[in-house]
Amino acid sequence: MADRSGTAPTTFAEALGAAMERRGATLTHLRDRLAALGHPVSLTALSYWRSGQREPERAASLEAIPELEALLGLEDGALSRRLSGRLRRRVGAVEPFDELLGDPAVESVIGEEDVCRVSSHLVVDVGARGEILRARVRQVVVADREGVDGVTLFVGPDVGTQENAVVMTAVAGCTIEETYDVENGIRGSRLVFERPLALGESTVTEIEATTDGLDLETDYALAAEQRLEEALVWVRFHADRTPSRCWVYFSEGGLSHSWPVELAGGTSVHYRQTAFGPGYLGVRWEW
Repeated sequence: MADRSGTAPTTFAEALGAAMERRGATLTHLRDRLAALGHPVSLTALSYWRSGQREPERAASLEAIPELEALLGLEDGALSRRLSGRLRRRVGAVEPFDELLGDPAVESVIGEEDVCRVSSHLVVDVGARGEILRARVRQVVVADREGVDGVTLFVGPDVGTQENAVVMTAVAGCTIEETYDVENGIRGSRLVFERPLALGESTVTEIEATTDGLDLETDYALAAEQRLEEALVWVRFHADRTPSRCWVYFSEGGLSHSWPVELAGGTSVHYRQTAFGPGYLGVRWEW
């Protein structure tokens, strides 16, 4: 879509202005329609967006972008792909961990808007007795403000319990400043980066979770509270003991599905999904 000059819009403001002109939409009309859809955005904010003085930055504003595209008759991403990189990755819903895990005892992460999670990998190693040797979580995050110094990571069982024997250890890219227990076996850890990040700067963290006792879990999943560029779960079994049956599964946007997979002589199962979340994906097995 080109503006009156015949030049295709290249910025968020240009695309928004051109779409409003084409549809004959006013700022007041868009404000009222967005509010009716559950996305209140002020006239001042909309005016800033159209003039290019500011871009949507708050989580509530970013969640409204897909609705704004629909109201203006634009294809998905017509506005969001013209946002600056750090904002473009965050367009869409962010689901608090308590809702995502189905556990009201887990509070939303304080200050999580300070970072954008780009990718998350969960690697689980299973021993010869079927015990969980270790689970490693590697994630890439981008700073959404100047000087952000850490992020919170939650680990817990897939069923409620009052105990959590998991020991969290920093492997690379961070230290663990604080670990605290939430109800039903959920444990949170505050990961502190090697140094504070500049706005838009990325970093990689890796932590390892182990238990003091014999852990015989047969289901591991990765939870994404916001849209990720990539999510990966990889379960690696000991060559002397592989499962009799194995499934991969996911739940995203109200849709849940699982399907069986064959090891076919191998010793591991993985499930990778791009542009995933909010939701969770995982691997489960039977001996």
